[in-house]
Amino acid sequence: MSGDQRWRRARRLLVWVGACIAVLVLVFYVGGGWYFSGLIDDRALDGQARREALGPAYDLEVVAVGDGTLTLRVPEDPGSVTKQGVFGLRWSDGYGRLGTIREVTGGRVEREFELLEGLPPRRGTAAQLLSRVFQGDPSAVGVPFEDVQVDGDLGEYPAWYIPGGGKTWVVVVHGNSMTREDGIRILPTLAGEGYPVLVISYRNDPEAPEDPSGKLRYGATEWRDVEAAIWYARGEGARDVILFGYSMGGGIVASLLERSPMADDVRGAILEAPMLDFGRTVDLNASGEELPMIGLPLPSSLTAVAKWMASLRYGIDWDELDYLATADELDVPILLIHGQEDEDVPIQTSEELAEARPDLVTFVPVPEAAHMEAWNVDPQAYERAVVSFLTAVGDA
Repeated sequence: MSGDQRWRRARRLLVWVGACIAVLVLVFYVGGGWYFSGLIDDRALDGQARREALGPAYDLEVVAVGDGTLTLRVPEDPGSVTKQGVFGLRWSDGYGRLGTIREVTGGRVEREFELLEGLPPRRGTAAQLLSRVFQGDPSAVGVPFEDVQVDGDLGEYPAWYIPGGGKTWVVVVHGNSMTREDGIRILPTLAGEGYPVLVISYRNDPEAPEDPSGKLRYGATEWRDVEAAIWYARGEGARDVILFGYSMGGGIVASLLERSPMADDVRGAILEAPMLDFGRTVDLNASGEELPMIGLPLPSSLTAVAKWMASLRYGIDWDELDYLATADELDVPILLIHGQEDEDVPIQTSEELAEARPDLVTFVPVPEAAHMEAWNVDPQAYERAVVSFLTAVGDA
């Protein structure tokens, strides 16, 4: 075989190998992009899937119950079970509150414990740790309230109204956990300061109207429900409002401030771990994913393809959900609280908002707090920051 023949054969082989690689790359990105865009829908967008996600995930085991104490087995990934602070604990037929850690030894953690409802756990009971310490309604913290209905563009939205003597109302907007119970923890503080409070629901909540698309839109549509709540407050005598948004609720508040003419009635905003850029939140969560069967980390290039496919499949406008892009248009004071161990919503987005608007933003990073745990790890410091902000921006 001549040299030319060997070269032509080698060249054909290279072309064939290159074509095979190109096909494999195409299959990898098209197939992988389709699969992971579906995960974006299932884990973040689909309203029905998010409602189903409210169910329990019992990943802890009770190993002993004492007089005012409870001992849990520490799992391989301890999460917050060995973190000082106040946390909720639920099991199949009860709910309780975990307090100060007494001892951590031999793969076990003993904590102060108070039964809040149901039957007490027994040895071997499967349980789940939650940042949500209180469940039910505001009576769980001894705060008087009324059940009211807010009229919005999709129908009626249930809300809790806590009476107060002032003309500035606080409107509390929960996060992606899709329940008003997130806001119960702060109600004694707000009520103690004399503020009327409205703890609202919004579209796709279990008890509220469903968005026509069936999808969560991270502020693109939900801001209208908060706007309806402001209209309700004004109709009941409010002079203006302070918005209090948790996680996705913080993104909804940012969206309202950007889009709604009712933003002129907002005196200030308190945001905990706000989702200020949905795209970067997806990036953060994707960074912890692995490729099926291979077990390797998900490459950022595949995440980008998945997000592009999600925009085509589910109508996501990623730029529309970047509220940092309009930070220069903000004109209300903001108390911004974010846990430094948050692995769900990137703290960097809060840091960037604080850097962009130091004239308006009071930034409180909270060491050791994961997502929505800023109150849990230090309730007193959290409540002091809230009261200080309320005092600065307006009277009750």
